[in-house]
Amino acid sequence: MSKSISKNAAFKSILNLFNIILPIIVMPVVTRSLDPTSYSYITKGETFNMIFLAFASFGVYQYGLREISKVRDDEKKVRQAFTSLFVITTFTTIIVSIIYMIFLFKFYRNDPAFYTCVILGLNIVFNLFYVEWINEALENYDFIAIKTMIVKIIYSVIILCFVRGQDDFLFYLYLGGAVNLINNILSYFYIKKRIKFDFSNLNLVQYIKPMFLVVILSNAGLLYTQLDRIMIDKYSFSMDLASYGIAQKAMFIINTLILTIIQVTMPRLSNNLGNNYKDNYLTLLNKVVKIYFLFLFPASIGLLCVSKQVMWIFNPVYVAWTPLMIAFSLYMLTVGIQGIISNQIIYLHKKEKEDIKIFFIGGVCNLVLNILFVITNMFTATNSIIATMLSNILVILLEYRIVKKQIKLDIHLFAFENIKYLYYSLLFIPITFVINSFIANIIISCALDMIICGLLYLGILLVTKDIVFFEIYDRAVTKLKALI
Repeated sequence: MSKSISKNAAFKSILNLFNIILPIIVMPVVTRSLDPTSYSYITKGETFNMIFLAFASFGVYQYGLREISKVRDDEKKVRQAFTSLFVITTFTTIIVSIIYMIFLFKFYRNDPAFYTCVILGLNIVFNLFYVEWINEALENYDFIAIKTMIVKIIYSVIILCFVRGQDDFLFYLYLGGAVNLINNILSYFYIKKRIKFDFSNLNLVQYIKPMFLVVILSNAGLLYTQLDRIMIDKYSFSMDLASYGIAQKAMFIINTLILTIIQVTMPRLSNNLGNNYKDNYLTLLNKVVKIYFLFLFPASIGLLCVSKQVMWIFNPVYVAWTPLMIAFSLYMLTVGIQGIISNQIIYLHKKEKEDIKIFFIGGVCNLVLNILFVITNMFTATNSIIATMLSNILVILLEYRIVKKQIKLDIHLFAFENIKYLYYSLLFIPITFVINSFIANIIISCALDMIICGLLYLGILLVTKDIVFFEIYDRAVTKLKALI
């Protein structure tokens, strides 16, 4: 059942590369076709969608991935666990879908964004067919990559051909929902051909409590960026909400690729712990941290350096919100570090209860900071994400304390061998400042920023003979030779 991590990472990287390239091509078309008011409706709908979807999915991605990974060598246990988890999420999806519609009709029936929220809410219903978590647990990354790429290429071509102006707003909404449904259904039928339902040992009770803890943990996280969106909608302008959505998507596009390392190693790390191979777990974890930081720091600082160009590419009207993009770039650093600690260590060691408490502490901190900004008339979209970043730093410190004091894991996240990549990346700032000062053309300056900084970073890795880089390089060359 075990598959090559490098092969999984290759498929996941190809998929995530598509998830970067296609949005870079498609999103500017959408944001330039739709006015900021319409895009603010989408951002509002996405906000409600994410909140309710967290309840509908009932933590099945995190919990199902962990539990299936532990028993994936026993086909009967896999069938039984899959059946129980699917029944639970079917029930929660139906209930939450009904509650979502009642919520909209009661509180937003006369809101201009009402219909947009209804259409986007169909994604909650489509969660009935969401089974990607078991595909990942079984490391079916080849299927996930090929299927998703085909669907997204078709989606992107349709967008480029038919979304031309504000009149295509509803078409864009319908298309997004249809693509999400098709993507989920294809995965559902693929997994059902390989894993049949087994109701012989249907034990829902044993799963509900731990899944409920994951739901609380997921929704504690909603006190962060989703809270920001709600407060921006209430205390600011539609242009601020639209800009927030744009900047967050830009960060998400970049973050998606580097998250590959975390995503493809979760099943293997979980399996090692489940079989009590603690030495293997720690060795793989240390390797993951080094590789992840090698990409995280230059990606985050690089995005910071080209923030103005990124906002211009999406739509020139959003250039005034460049500080917001800069704030999101720095926030991405904290998201990456916190993700490693929470997902790769705390959750896999079943310390969800402690993590929930920490998330709520950080969430309350974020709420208090935002309220202070409102009271002092300093509340802006940029300040809201700064508050979120500061709260996330507090979460990181508290989580790391659990790692060292309770789990007692011999890992040093902030050792020089890991953080040195941040120091290398800081050189991007003066270099891009000079380039952007002398070259006015947005596209040319952006291209030069990326090329020169990329070559500089590569040069530093070569000169310092970075072990992690050369290990990745040697493995990639070996795989290419095997293909040839």
